[in-house]
Amino acid sequence: MTRLSSSPRLTALRELAAEAELERRDFLYEATEQLRRFIEQNRERLREIGPIKLADDDQDYLVYHPVDETWTTRLTYQDPADSEWYDQEQIVDTISEVVELYNPADIFAWIIEAARDAPAHLMPADELAREEELVEGSDDWQAGLPTSQQETLAAQRLWQLADAYRAQLATAQAQLLREFCSNAEEVLRRTGDLILLDEPDDMLVLRSDGRFETSLDLSDRPQDVLGEVDPRRPGLMVTEAKLIAAFYDPADVLHWVTEALSERYPAVDFTAVYE
Repeated sequence: MTRLSSSPRLTALRELAAEAELERRDFLYEATEQLRRFIEQNRERLREIGPIKLADDDQDYLVYHPVDETWTTRLTYQDPADSEWYDQEQIVDTISEVVELYNPADIFAWIIEAARDAPAHLMPADELAREEELVEGSDDWQAGLPTSQQETLAAQRLWQLADAYRAQLATAQAQLLREFCSNAEEVLRRTGDLILLDEPDDMLVLRSDGRFETSLDLSDRPQDVLGEVDPRRPGLMVTEAKLIAAFYDPADVLHWVTEALSERYPAVDFTAVYE
């Protein structure tokens, strides 16, 4: 009889488990860094919002406290003394621990849900007021400054907010354009290339493979140019949506797509919905 300890299947399984452990560690590290960056980049905004109850159901309970940057979760356990189940809240003060307990994708989804139903996720107004006092107390040092200096600090803060939102908007638009190209590959293979711009000094083509050909001078950004993919038109360079979003407004690019389709298929009712 074959011994399990020397079974090729068991050996392969152990090797697979070792690889899985490495992948798990990489995933937890990357997920922790992503969530940490999100918290750090939005620290002031989170403090303005106050504690957020991200999840509260039979399976999950998670509250984020932005003032002390801790997380409250709930541990459900069975007491062997009476066999009854009990809930016990516990404070988690490191993001790595939170990632061990909850999928970061769920945490981001809960934040989105909180925006859709704020009364169910934000702390009651009287409790939130106490949290706001803590935050405002740390800013009292500005009250003793000259009015002109307070105005300068306010202007700097406003500039930083506008710049941060602008950067986030640009990032979101670029991501949307990338998602559009990825999702459009199947139908683009049937429609073929779409010429979006055709001007003497500016040509832009959306290829049937979801990439772009452009007349932009990208010689200083070779890492962003797909050199191994030959352009279908001489004089153009092939690149991805991410780089195109850096030169063109993604909203304009998508508008050019609809215009190109309308010109190519004038008899088609594009407002019709097909199952």
